[in-house]
Amino acid sequence: MANPEVASKGAQGGLFLLAGLSFLLPFVSLSCASEEAAEGMDMEQVDQTLTGVELVLGSEREGFFPENARGRPDPEAEPGFTIPAEPFAVVALVAALVGLTLVFVRITKTRLLGASIAGAAGAGSLLLLALSPTLRALGLNAVTLLYGFWIAFGLFILATGAHVLQLRSSGMSSKSPLNEPSPQNGREPP
Repeated sequence: MANPEVASKGAQGGLFLLAGLSFLLPFVSLSCASEEAAEGMDMEQVDQTLTGVELVLGSEREGFFPENARGRPDPEAEPGFTIPAEPFAVVALVAALVGLTLVFVRITKTRLLGASIAGAAGAGSLLLLALSPTLRALGLNAVTLLYGFWIAFGLFILATGAHVLQLRSSGMSSKSPLNEPSPQNGREPP
């Protein structure tokens, strides 16, 4: 039978590893112009898909003109657009890495508390990323959250919930009568 401590560390590491790996998947889809605006301008506007890593590091896009989405594109403009690094995505990826490294902490309550905080920080920063006006402030009409985002968000919530429950159960088990020293005289404690 497996040791519950080893199983707990393995599950913790697995959740945070999967959350970190989900940053390799498509996170958001960006659209500059509505279909009606694109038809009126006689131009093809292709949605751009960014992975979580591209959000963390920033990205250069070609043929993407969000600043001109509401009017005719400038023929003299450079055929590219820089999307800066998104700070909320950076915090979420760092939270996944911190949660993964907490597997190596030997003190159970510290490990569980740290993993709970890392999971909450990851989920919270992804929620703020979803609500953030940063990408919309670049002149984008639509930002669609894709499956990489939702997988990471779900894993962070799952990690937070699992570690909070483990922390609560370890706190209750330390107060159980089995862990109390037996009385010297054989009588029940008052």
